[in-house]
Amino acid sequence: MKIPIENLSTDVVRGITVQMPDSEVTEKESYYEWYQSSLVISFKTMETSGGILKAWHHVPGFQEIETHIDAEMFYFLSGVALMPFMDIQDGVPLMDTAQIVRIYAGSQIIISAGKGHYVPVAEGDEPIIVVVVAPQMGDIKMALPEPIEGVI
Repeated sequence: MKIPIENLSTDVVRGITVQMPDSEVTEKESYYEWYQSSLVISFKTMETSGGILKAWHHVPGFQEIETHIDAEMFYFLSGVALMPFMDIQDGVPLMDTAQIVRIYAGSQIIISAGKGHYVPVAEGDEPIIVVVVAPQMGDIKMALPEPIEGVI
């Protein structure tokens, strides 16, 4: 199933909260700038973790989707990412809600618990680097009835 790739905006994907990369500097000194996140996330557990995700250029095609029992926060640090999203109902991916979204460095998103998504790929030659903050939880992965592929 081929779907057009959309640019991330504050209202393009239902089930995620977005802070765009044009955030204001909230504090500036001679040797640093602090960019305050406007996003606040509540987890169901106090046990949180994080990590760095690095991904390279790849065809924006996806054969599976994953979800989690809690929310996740992503900070996109470099590169341009292509990331799939879709709704899941009763453990079944809803193919008619599939989206692939272009996400620029500096963007921050919160993915709601239960929202289908998958590891983003880099659109160009520059790898993407993403900081992920989430509770300790496993992935709930499911195969898609048919692959989705982004059309650039």
